[in-house]
Amino acid sequence: MTYARARLWLGISGVGSLVTVCFIALWFGLPQTLLTAEQTTVVGSMLQLGGVATGLMVWLAPFDFLGGYWLPKRFGKPVESFANWFVGYLSAAVGQSILFVVFGMLILAAGSAAGLPGAALAIFVGIAICFVIRNRILLARRDQSAEVSDRLTDALAKIQSWQIFIPRTIVVNHRDIGFTGGVIGFGKYSQIVIPKRWVSTMSSEELATAIARRAIAIESGGYLKGVVMAIAWNAAGFLLCASLPGAGVEAVNSFVTTICAFTIWSFLGLLILPTFSRNASLQIDQLLAKKGTPRSLIFETANTMDQMQDGEPERPKWIERIFHPVPSVSRRDAKQEIRGFAAWNVARTTLFLSWACFGMLSRAVHCNVGRPELWTMLPTD
Repeated sequence: MTYARARLWLGISGVGSLVTVCFIALWFGLPQTLLTAEQTTVVGSMLQLGGVATGLMVWLAPFDFLGGYWLPKRFGKPVESFANWFVGYLSAAVGQSILFVVFGMLILAAGSAAGLPGAALAIFVGIAICFVIRNRILLARRDQSAEVSDRLTDALAKIQSWQIFIPRTIVVNHRDIGFTGGVIGFGKYSQIVIPKRWVSTMSSEELATAIARRAIAIESGGYLKGVVMAIAWNAAGFLLCASLPGAGVEAVNSFVTTICAFTIWSFLGLLILPTFSRNASLQIDQLLAKKGTPRSLIFETANTMDQMQDGEPERPKWIERIFHPVPSVSRRDAKQEIRGFAAWNVARTTLFLSWACFGMLSRAVHCNVGRPELWTMLPTD
């Protein structure tokens, strides 16, 4: 059993258990039985939603321990002391639970006042809050040391020969070796986020390739398509679930019914959306090659990134098709034209933005279970 495969089975177990619990709750109508049917006081609603959020945190705790501490230690990965990991993990888990209650109360208030249109507006507000919180956290961890700036300048100079426009690029400090950064902001305000570990361990050519990939994702529109589709998937799915019998957005019991149905909707996203993410990654490889980036360098960079994450350069096709939105290294050398819809990082962006809808699966998947730094910016290529 490899580290990557152990994480995969852990993610399957965590996600599968939550989906099963939600299905049972819907089948037996447990939210209607156990929670308030009438509109209650603000404090009463907060307490009930707090109970649901606490129950989720307790349910995920064993999976988080295994994924965040025990498995990395078992397979010789860099890991903090248990005390340091636990303090960081607990504060992040409590913080997410508080946000879930806030977003839930926002939807309930808007739903009570204006029905589903009001709930839709509340979801968009919640998504905006998610972006703001994540971006502020990342910018607060920015590393502007002279050493980092010199390495970054050297890499950016290499990209100029490929005639690729590079948006503002920042380097951030992190504790988790699997942190990959990504892209934040939109349009002319887009910024590429790079982990400090990449700057210190990658060659200048590999670092340039990693940055150029994200620049291509922005330039080609793949990044924007991924974000827009993630927002649409969550908002449309939540409103569809809220329209089911027994569900709604006006009382706690109907809202929790909606959350349970939305969990199943999110699970469908885990099966469908990774294909669009993989297509975008492979298209970016091809666009980079057309710009003049050596294919061997694209392949080497993908391999280096993989080794700093789960270290699984080759996977069975059916496992990759279902569970992995980032293509394996062995597939990165393919030269055939990629067909089908592509949206960069849509699968994992959808998980992050599901916070605004009380998304129970947002931190239960194999890539981020027990790893708080990867809850708001899940691993990408």
